[in-house]
Amino acid sequence: MKYFTSDLHLHHPFVAALRGYTKPEYAHLTAADLREHARENRLKLADMVDWQRHDHTILDNINATVEENDELYVLGDLSTGGRASLTGALQTLEGLRVPRDRRHLILGNHEDLRCGYSQMRQLLDVFATVDTGGATTIGKLNVLLSHFQFRHHFEQPAPSGLSTNACDPQYAQYAFVDNGFSWLLHGHTHSTDPFEFANPRELNIGVDAWNMRPVSEEQVLWHFVDAERLISFPPEPHPTLKRHR
Repeated sequence: MKYFTSDLHLHHPFVAALRGYTKPEYAHLTAADLREHARENRLKLADMVDWQRHDHTILDNINATVEENDELYVLGDLSTGGRASLTGALQTLEGLRVPRDRRHLILGNHEDLRCGYSQMRQLLDVFATVDTGGATTIGKLNVLLSHFQFRHHFEQPAPSGLSTNACDPQYAQYAFVDNGFSWLLHGHTHSTDPFEFANPRELNIGVDAWNMRPVSEEQVLWHFVDAERLISFPPEPHPTLKRHR
């Protein structure tokens, strides 16, 4: 079985705060206010957020679902992108049940999209394959894999509820062009709606849209088959997930 996920953001306290992992004494603050409070009072944001619990939740959810003989595709954004954060994220991912030779990474904007040697060597210690884009077969569909949504979305106003950089045009060069009949799995936007662009051939498999869990190829097929109804009548997002502001 193939499984897909994106936007883990391990060792990334701000994203953990956005997802509701702020420590109880700061729970009255939004993630943005929490970050500002930390700056004004010379505090460490990492000390105000239970990012370790966030990270273990993601790891445990993957391990509870993805078995040793499965394939895991991570479509980018493992960490903040900083050296220490990435190193910590990769150490966390060493705890995956699925072995290295069955793990695949598509780079996101929080990795080095230029595929620099130093970072690539780090990533290949944990993943069998690393690339800026890819494709796989799901059922009878040939499905594109990218961190980013289709390219034309970067030329349009962003739907509500997405991350602030969701449609930043600097990333358009890394996105696939929609030829009108391709299928795409992506992440990046942190939407809680897997069809945030209302395109039935374009599915967001990021953890924010899937209750912090990976998505199976069976779920992908079901969503593509039932896309028109799901776009018209989207289910309520899970209450523990918060949209990026």
